[in-house]
Amino acid sequence: MRYITNITKGESHRMGYLSFDASIKIHQSGHFTSTKTKQVGFGGIGGYIRHIDRETDKRNDCEVNHSNPDINPDLTLNNESYFKDSQGIWQRTNTSQDMLNAVNWRIAYAREHGARITDKGKNDTVIARPLLIQLDKDTIAKHEDTWAWDITEVIEKMFGKENILGISLHKDETNVHAHILFVPCYTYQSKNGMKCTLSQTKFFKNPKQLASMHKQIRKELQAKGYRIEQENKPIEQHLAGYYDNQGVWHQQGLTPDQLKELTNRKNQLTEKERLLMLDRAELDALSKAMADVQASARATQENLENNLKIFECQQEDFQKEKANLQTQMRSLIEEKNAIKKMKAEADGMLEKAYSVSDICQHILAQEHTLNKDFLDFLDRLGQKNNKQYRSTVEKLYKMFDDERRTVISPWSEELDEIRRERNRQRTVDDIAMRFNTPVERDIPEYNFF
Repeated sequence: MRYITNITKGESHRMGYLSFDASIKIHQSGHFTSTKTKQVGFGGIGGYIRHIDRETDKRNDCEVNHSNPDINPDLTLNNESYFKDSQGIWQRTNTSQDMLNAVNWRIAYAREHGARITDKGKNDTVIARPLLIQLDKDTIAKHEDTWAWDITEVIEKMFGKENILGISLHKDETNVHAHILFVPCYTYQSKNGMKCTLSQTKFFKNPKQLASMHKQIRKELQAKGYRIEQENKPIEQHLAGYYDNQGVWHQQGLTPDQLKELTNRKNQLTEKERLLMLDRAELDALSKAMADVQASARATQENLENNLKIFECQQEDFQKEKANLQTQMRSLIEEKNAIKKMKAEADGMLEKAYSVSDICQHILAQEHTLNKDFLDFLDRLGQKNNKQYRSTVEKLYKMFDDERRTVISPWSEELDEIRRERNRQRTVDDIAMRFNTPVERDIPEYNFF
């Protein structure tokens, strides 16, 4: 914890401290680099999310091992992680895939709007630039419910609301801090519409700009009521120590004067002492090199174990999805067979209908011929005998037809209902056209009138 202490009229005013780190770059190839430590590793955006969203893995019994000795596993479930859904609304993570999906959606959006993304050599695209922000514990205690969201609001304003896609609050380490996942999607208007490019250099141009970001974050938080230090102090001023809540000074390192005295003493060493110092420096360098090799080996082993764990979780999801697809495929095959059977039955019924229609058409043609011959016969017979045979027959037929219609009316209504239900089928129209009569005509009328 770091404080600035100003003494004014006998009063002590302690200002909280804020640190801001944006040194990590995650590439499309899966490699990550640190601009501060020059460290290089592999794990990709998925591995980074598994690191920061570890409480979600623990809730789902998919916890992976972490090399950080400051992590207290007993407190991991106190952490909080959030992601932005497709509507841009913050949601609590249910699986580590939630935050990864949010990142992939943003990258896909950039690619759809012209962004060129590659994993080749020097052109390996930086797809994410995680941000780490830490406040002193007293400042957090004063803004316990809002500090993370206040910081997120400031970060969204600086880097674009759509580019901030994940937040993890870590409460299982020595100091509480926040990891914020930032995708450097830079949008601009072209003559062909909105365009995008994934370019972290559009947001981090030089160290001077990064320092100004520090000040801007502090300024924005001060405007929200936070009492935090505004200026970036030289590192040697922080090495000396800090004042606790009771105003007691705790020595943590060397003051600038002590550093100067030590430098002067070093310059006064004898030649033998310098040689001894050189030997010790060589041993220290060798020891450091061996420690680096061991650390690299441990990191590689952990990455392999974590990737294996991720693969096992993804494999389980794949098997479930495969089973669902197989069930859907079986249902589709059964439905296809049922439709094929119905089609065959419909084709058979259609052939029968065509056959019946041919017979009916033939009968109707004969009936029309018979009707005309019969009427001509009545006219000739009436003229010969001077009697109205035709009018008598027409009257009798009218009476017969009325009686017939009364008898068959219920059948006619039922046939009409069936015809209306099948009116959407093409087969009915085809049959009607073969008759050359309106569909709604139930009984052929003889052309007596």
